[in-house]
Amino acid sequence: MATDVMFPNARPSLTVEHTGGKQLGNCYSATFYRVTSTTRVSKKSLEALNHAGVLGFGQGFCVKSPCDGKEAPAGHDTLTAAEVDRETRTVVSATPVNRYTGKPYEPIQSPYYVYLCEATCDSGD
Repeated sequence: MATDVMFPNARPSLTVEHTGGKQLGNCYSATFYRVTSTTRVSKKSLEALNHAGVLGFGQGFCVKSPCDGKEAPAGHDTLTAAEVDRETRTVVSATPVNRYTGKPYEPIQSPYYVYLCEATCDSGD
C-alpha cells in the first residue's frame, strides 16, 4: 500500500459570513460580509463574488480591509501530519514518522486571511 503524508486542514478553503447591515440614509442600506480564506483573495475575485450575488447586490461594493496581495494573515491554524492511503485517501496513521529522520513530523502553521466587505443598495433594487 502506497501512502502519503499530508497536513489536513479542518478550515474550509473559503467561507462567507453575513455579519450585519445598517440603514445609510432614506433609501440606502449596507450589508456587511466577512470572507475567510486559506489563501489570499484578490479584490477582483471579491468583486466577482459580489457580481455573482454571493456578497450582496446593489449599486456599490467595497472591500474594507487590506486586499493588495501583501496583506498579513489574520491568524494561523496549527496542522498536524497524517499518513493517508494514496488510493482511498483514508488515514492510515495519525502520527506518521519521517522515513528519512525517524522522527515524527512536527506540526506546521497554516495562515488564513480575512476580508471585510460592504455592499450598498438603494430601495429600488
